Amino acid sequence: MIDREQLQSIGLAPDDAERARQALRDGDLRGFVHELLLHGLWSDVVDEAQPTPRWTTRWRELAADGFPIIDAEALQRLLDAGVDVHDLTGVVRSAQILAIHNIAQLLDYPALGLGWDLPDAATPHLACGTLATSDTQRLHALAPELLARDPGGRSGEPRPLALRQWQALPVEARERIRWLVHDHQRAQAAALWKQQVGGEPRTCLEAVETLRRAWELGP
Repeated sequence: MIDREQLQSIGLAPDDAERARQALRDGDLRGFVHELLLHGLWSDVVDEAQPTPRWTTRWRELAADGFPIIDAEALQRLLDAGVDVHDLTGVVRSAQILAIHNIAQLLDYPALGLGWDLPDAATPHLACGTLATSDTQRLHALAPELLARDPGGRSGEPRPLALRQWQALPVEARERIRWLVHDHQRAQAAALWKQQVGGEPRTCLEAVETLRRAWELGP
């Protein structure tokens, strides 16, 4: 039997690992596969939380090894032209989330893009099973839960610029701003933001409010 530690070792969050383990223990194979698929879809989406994005290095390495899909030359031209790597990360992440959402819908309804008008009884669907039994179970729908599993906690929404700017600040300034925001001292937080980042007072207050909302929603 697969245990929680094994599931967490492949990157599942503790709650997701426990759901998967419980489903498998209860004989709910489709519940187990459901968790694995949701995790797998998100696992290749670029990590936007890194102070220095790692995906660009990884893509260059893959291209250098002959991986045929990545246009490393176009990536380098954009960076050489001065494109902010964090903005580029946001665009790539948006495209990847759109792609995995479309994949989830296709897995849920394989005939979705064909325009077929079939009765439910004749509509094809995907199922899962094991070699130990001939029984199969139809997969749970993935698309309705996909965005809620966003590791960033924002249901697929783009990462706010203020959150990125805050992450780039020195540790002491980051923690001081976080404390002021959590202590509802918005004016003091905005003053410190102006000192560290710059901008008009209104812009600084808006940045503080953006941080407050982001921290309320998740990581």
